[in-house]
Amino acid sequence: MRPLASLGYRKGLDGLRGVAVLSVMVYHSGVTRGGFLGVDVFFALSGFLITSLLLEEHAATGSVDIRSFYVRRALRLLPALLVFLVFWSGYLLVNVPPPLLPLVGCYVLAVLFYVANWAGIHGMLLGIFGQTWSLAIEEQFYLIWPVVLGLLVRKVGRPARIAAILIIAAAASLVWRLYLALAGASGDRIYFGTDTHADGLLIGAALAVMLAGGQLGRVREAGTPVRVMAALAAIALAGLLVAAPTRGYAYGVSALAVLATAGLIFDVMTRGSGIARWLEAGWLAGLGRISYGLYLWHFAVFTYFGTLRRPGEAVAPLLLSLIAWGITFAAALLSYFLVERRFLAWKARLARKRPMMPQVGPESGLEPALAVPAVTILSAPQS
Repeated sequence: MRPLASLGYRKGLDGLRGVAVLSVMVYHSGVTRGGFLGVDVFFALSGFLITSLLLEEHAATGSVDIRSFYVRRALRLLPALLVFLVFWSGYLLVNVPPPLLPLVGCYVLAVLFYVANWAGIHGMLLGIFGQTWSLAIEEQFYLIWPVVLGLLVRKVGRPARIAAILIIAAAASLVWRLYLALAGASGDRIYFGTDTHADGLLIGAALAVMLAGGQLGRVREAGTPVRVMAALAAIALAGLLVAAPTRGYAYGVSALAVLATAGLIFDVMTRGSGIARWLEAGWLAGLGRISYGLYLWHFAVFTYFGTLRRPGEAVAPLLLSLIAWGITFAAALLSYFLVERRFLAWKARLARKRPMMPQVGPESGLEPALAVPAVTILSAPQS
């Protein structure tokens, strides 16, 4: 099997991340109905990138240094989150009545320990920390996925079978979500649950496995059909992000967004992609680079200025919305340049210590189909 080339940094993936965060922010301004699906775009990207990096390390060394993986995740995610929590918990401590101070502490702990989604399911109104439910789901995925993927590689071996297992698991998450909806479960249980919102992460991971195993090699070389597929995926995702109804989530609309996202990710990995060139626009890729800060800060800032809206609600006054957006961007830029980049440099130094040459053979625990390609997908400082 022919190894995949080292893919390196793909600016188009930053652009796709920019589309995701912009969709969420526009949704929270009450302008679109489907922008909530931007979170599912994030999930698909995360599943793809993290799985690709883990497979690369496993192919190079025969194992994954889980401790180093967790350290790199912490360096990427925790510093900006801590700054965010210190600022807004300080604001709450000054402004809420004393009897509510213990509740502030519960909020902070739920966010800090990445269980905000389950806290929301069990009745905790997260308020200005409301967006952190998705960070919790991603971190829970990061916690178990290196171990699960290692087991799949050792016990299952062939990438086609691993991808099939992941797709079946994604389908099971969708079926379970539908069952809970028909059984009368609350909207929070259906939307915030790790088990009911796993389809994006799993489909992104399945795409990474198929690419690393060379399963999509012939498709990559198909030329025009791939470009047509990418154009259809882009149109579908744009339509969903603008107009998908929130109530459609229980019935699997997120899976459509994730599949369209997977098509765009695959297209970005294809040489000469027209869609990738659009996604590589400087302003869009720039949004992707600061997307973590934008996602962290926008919900709290919009809430503070009273511009947070849901579909169907009257849009906030334009001047007030512009102020809220401007402050969100200022906070995200400060977060990126003063906090995130410093720790990303440490993370990069840790990553450079990992062996990169593929190791194939009985000692690796990999069948050749999965061991040969050492895929380097470093889509951004975000990964």
